[in-house]
Amino acid sequence: MNRFTLSLPVLAFGTALVFPACAAPLNQSSISDDISLSALPEGGKISTVSGDVSIGTSDGGLSVRTVSGDIHVTQSRGPLAVHTVSGTLDVDHAAGTVELHTASGDVTLEHSDQAVSIRTMSGHSTLEHAARDVLIRSVSGGTTLTLEATPQMRTVDIGTVSGDMTLNLPPGFGGTFDIHLKQRRSDTTLPLQQSLGLTVQLGDWKKESGSSEDVRTITATGKVGDGRDHIIVRSVVGTLKLVQD
Repeated sequence: MNRFTLSLPVLAFGTALVFPACAAPLNQSSISDDISLSALPEGGKISTVSGDVSIGTSDGGLSVRTVSGDIHVTQSRGPLAVHTVSGTLDVDHAAGTVELHTASGDVTLEHSDQAVSIRTMSGHSTLEHAARDVLIRSVSGGTTLTLEATPQMRTVDIGTVSGDMTLNLPPGFGGTFDIHLKQRRSDTTLPLQQSLGLTVQLGDWKKESGSSEDVRTITATGKVGDGRDHIIVRSVVGTLKLVQD
């Protein structure tokens, strides 16, 4: 009880705190004050309205919620879940599973060791060094995804309405591709750029419900290398670039 009472005025001013290894998971919220914590040995639940959140290292499960506050996590060793409306999100290294939800804030995840799920409306998502399964859902936000070489099979599933996508593949990558894109007649170039030898098929031009111009479906399928990973991409009017180093 004393520890909780003494910590209240410190948190109100957003000062960095270091908790002992025996501390219980932190549950802290604020309206506009920033929250800066250097270490969370047991993880915790952090929420703000407009205050920024900065976490050094979290060893346990970490949940962060903001409306417009920016979020930066240096190291998350347990499961990480973040929900924000317009705040930007930066995570340096996530060793556990990751779930990120944002409306218009940009998302940057530098290194992920486990499965990642990102859902965004218009924010741009950048995921570097992805080692395991990836699920990305976006309305108009762009996506840049870089896969790391790994011995384990994984599934990469990307779906967007109008966001542009870039998928960077490591040397020696092996995967099976299932790609469905849409192209408007006014677009002069195909929405797919690739040199992997995938089989590309162009559908017939059709007038779709709710569209003012003809649209056709572009499909790309095929196996690269040993075909181990499964790559699924779905887009309405976005573009996809496949790049292999």
